[in-house]
Amino acid sequence: MGKDDFLPAAGTRDIEPVQAEIRSGVIDKIASSYKKYGFNSIETPAIEKLENLTGKKGGENEKLIFKILKRGEELKEALKESSEENNIADFGLRYDLTVPLARYYAHYKDKLPKPFKVFQIGNVWRAERQQKSRYRQFTQCDIDIIGDPTPNCEIELIYVTCKTLNELGIKNFEIRINDRQILKKISKDCGINDDDKYRDFLIALDKLDKKSLDDIIEELRKKNFEESVLANIKRVFENLKEGKTNIDLSGENESETEDAKYYKACRDLSTIISSVKSLTDDVNIRFDPMLVRGMDYYTGAIYEVNEINGNLSFGGGGRYDNMIGGFSGHDVSACGFSLGFERVIDAFFSGSEAAQNSGLKKAALLYDSEKDNYSDIAVLSEDLRKEYDVVSIFARQKNMSNQLEKLKNIGFTHWGIFKGPETAINKLQLTNNK
Repeated sequence: MGKDDFLPAAGTRDIEPVQAEIRSGVIDKIASSYKKYGFNSIETPAIEKLENLTGKKGGENEKLIFKILKRGEELKEALKESSEENNIADFGLRYDLTVPLARYYAHYKDKLPKPFKVFQIGNVWRAERQQKSRYRQFTQCDIDIIGDPTPNCEIELIYVTCKTLNELGIKNFEIRINDRQILKKISKDCGINDDDKYRDFLIALDKLDKKSLDDIIEELRKKNFEESVLANIKRVFENLKEGKTNIDLSGENESETEDAKYYKACRDLSTIISSVKSLTDDVNIRFDPMLVRGMDYYTGAIYEVNEINGNLSFGGGGRYDNMIGGFSGHDVSACGFSLGFERVIDAFFSGSEAAQNSGLKKAALLYDSEKDNYSDIAVLSEDLRKEYDVVSIFARQKNMSNQLEKLKNIGFTHWGIFKGPETAINKLQLTNNK
């Protein structure tokens, strides 16, 4: 077998001991912060029924589902009918934590308080092309509030997320916020009244910071947009790129009842922004009319957290008031904020000096496997655990320098040699493993 045969599947990665310890520590801090603010932890299965993952407006992610084949006789019977993938598959790996949460709430709603404040931390899967800090298997950290239709949800979710990032020592970030009702009004003003065209409009707007305006207009022209509409879109996009907008977040100019949702969205955004600013000085939050977010299930406010003066986005979310109704038949207001754990780790917890030992004092106690009694060593190690975070026992190898280097690579900061049962704790000199 070649060396490549031992590599993980494309788009996934093995996590080595030091990095695994760092990840565990970060997850503990995130979970602790969420709990401190009253969010309850749940777990949902990695596998969902395929019909639950599709049709829930997950946008492009529904095309990236890892599907699981039917099994045994059921698969044989399905193949007789058709080999089409949706006929021969019955389950899929979840592509986010929001859809499973909606199913969970629809099932258990009668047992849950309202509003229900909840968090989940777990792996999700998307069959997409691998890029930097974008994997096929990755961890998300979600907080959600279900059952509160007011902008207080967005205020709390943004506030708690900002405090959590501060707990992790992350300071240089900003929150960008927009609302799907505002985007719908902008598209309507451009002459777009078709749902498919509206989605194409959102995709185009989302590319505005990556592609030239002429290229975007040409893409829309190929999708059969009318020239008059394209002229309107070009004018609007030019203004947005230059920071020009006639959107009044006060919502005081309300005049058309058909645009009531738009004006309410403006007022809610104003409330959210001013409230978050009043709660903490540790965050920048600003209205961004170009923010889109990829999921189709968003119905109201949407937001992302980014590095200031940087291109890195490492979290986001929004309101999804119609998703639970897709399971239960009755819509329930819902709002969430997800931290992209892999991006947080890659950007802020890799390659630094702190990443070498995660701040823990880890001691390796070496002994002679032929002469020393293991029970005596275990007794001494218990005393050492009063001073060190981690103490582990290892048989001493002939090439001790090589052994110590490998122990250092997995985070051991100190080492000592057992010298017999008479060794007292205050006589054992542990050496810093630098």
